[in-house]
Order: sequence, then structure tokens, then C-alpha cells
Amino acid sequence: MSRSNGVVRDRYAPGTTPVDPAPPPPTRTATAAGPRRPGLRVAAVAVLVGLLVAALVAGVFAALPGRWEGRVGLLALPSGSTGSALISESGVSTSYGEVVTLAMPSIADLVTSPSTLDAVAAAVPGSPAPTELADDVSVELLAGSGVARVSVSAGSPELAARLAEAFAGRVAAADLLAPAGTLRVLDRQATLLEKGPDLTLGVGLGLIAGTLAGLGTAVVLVGRMRARRGDVRRSVLSTLVAAGHGIVPVLSARDPDAGERLLVLARAAGGPVQVAAGSPGVADAVLGLQADLAREPGDRAGGQADESLVLVVDRAADGADLDAVVRSLRPGTRVLAAVVS
Repeated sequence: MSRSNGVVRDRYAPGTTPVDPAPPPPTRTATAAGPRRPGLRVAAVAVLVGLLVAALVAGVFAALPGRWEGRVGLLALPSGSTGSALISESGVSTSYGEVVTLAMPSIADLVTSPSTLDAVAAAVPGSPAPTELADDVSVELLAGSGVARVSVSAGSPELAARLAEAFAGRVAAADLLAPAGTLRVLDRQATLLEKGPDLTLGVGLGLIAGTLAGLGTAVVLVGRMRARRGDVRRSVLSTLVAAGHGIVPVLSARDPDAGERLLVLARAAGGPVQVAAGSPGVADAVLGLQADLAREPGDRAGGQADESLVLVVDRAADGADLDAVVRSLRPGTRVLAAVVS
């Protein structure tokens, strides 16, 4: 930092030249906040994290192994010699329709019974354990048609087909409709359907997870920025207090009212107020604050013992820079405020 005619200049600003004691108000070409845009950086990082998480979730769904489903239909048919009604051993007349209505729902219980699961698992090579097989088999009854459909899912089409055919054979052999009717297997070979991963569901979950991850990242980054901003302000204040300048206001250059606050402090100081850099990288902020203070009329000639100074410090700067600047101030210079850019 140097002085000419009592004016304090930013020693870190390139190409500094002697300044007249009463320069005209400079044109403000940059805001006090400088070129940095931390909000944009936070948004960019949050969006990037969200996109990565969404892509990861969707990619996991796309990479899941495919599943195959084997289906076999069973058709209920009346016995040829029974007629429309049967006489049971107790002498009660039962119609074929009543037998079908009562017996067909029991197919679901039959296929998931431990004895059926154990028999199918033992009969089909490569079958999963009976406990796992119970989650892969289902029965669908087509209302009013006397048709039941047994479906089994597996990791390969061959295994799905063999399991479905084995379950259908066990149900047909159980003869649930006897003596009123029989269950006949409709298909000698199971019908196969590929049940791949649900990409629509994967994309939807990916978008939800990406949005939550982006919002969480933004919250964490904003919290860290605020904590770091508070640490910088405390560091600046402690440096000034240690140098004997007492407790002074520490403002943020990103505050849109920072210039107005400095004007109020300048009026209260009652003397010339200069702006100087307390660390590298704050030239734009210095120019912006000088433009704000230039609007205040009054004697701006330097050299008085009651001269006041505003120090501008970069929030990422090393504290040693500010300490060196503070210690090099001319005796009698009063630090009016510090601004963290």
C-alpha cells in the first residue's frame, strides 16, 4: 500500500498511477461483489450432483438382469357321465357350477403349499429353494370362464417354462374338481414373456433421487459458505483488534446496501474516507466502494490525522496479507470499517 498526497491506494491493483487529490467520481463498472458468483457455483454443483445421481439410479435399473415369466393355463371341464348335477354319498345334490366356484380358488393355495413347492423344486433342475419359489409363482383366475393361469418368473426362459409346466402338472394331478369335473392343461409348452427391468420406474426414481441429492448438496454448500463467511469476519475483526484499532464494523461486499452503510459511517466520521485493499484480488470491489463513497460531498484531501480508512479483504485470502497491511498503516489512520468481498 502507498500514499501520494495523502491518498491511500490499492497496492495490489495493477497499473496504479498517481491520483489527484480531488479526483472526479469514478464510473462504477463492477459491483462491490466482484466477478465471483458463489450462488451460481452452488447451483451448478447441485445440478451436477443431481444429474449424476439420477443417471446412476437409472443406470442401475437398466443394468438389472432380465426376468422371464412362464404361463400355463388350466381349463375346468365337467365329467362326461355326471350330467348337470351330482348326488354325493350323503345324498346332497351339487351342481357342476357350484363345484367349480368352490374349488377353483383353492388352486392358489395348492401351488403355494409346502408339499407342492418341495415337489416342484426337486423335480426341476436349477430351481430356487422352495421358500424363494413361493414368491415367484402366482395364480390368476379368469372370472366366468373356468380358466386358471399359473405364472412363474425366473432368470432364464428355460427355467421359467419348466417351472410353470411342473406347477400346472401338479395342479392337474390333484384332481380338485372330482368327481364333477377335471382340470385339463391347455398348453403342452408354457408361454414365455420377457419381464425386463422397468426403465420408466427407474427414470422416475432417478429423477426423484437426483432432485433430493441436488437440494441436499445445495443446503450443505450454502451452510458451509455461511460458516466460512462468519469465520472470515471473525478473523478480520480479531486482526484489527490485535493491531489496536478496536472493534470496527465488518461488512459484506455482497450486501446490496454495503455502499449505503459506508456512506452513513463516512458521514459520522466527519473526515476523509479512503478505500484500500487488505489482500490481493479485491481491485473491483475497491473501485466499486470508491464509487459509492464518491457520492458523499466534502473535503476528500488526505493527510489529516483523523483520516479514516475502509479495508477490503478477500474472503479466501491469507490472514497474513491483512495483518501486514494493518501493521503498515500510518500512525493516526483510523480504520472505519472492513469489507469482506
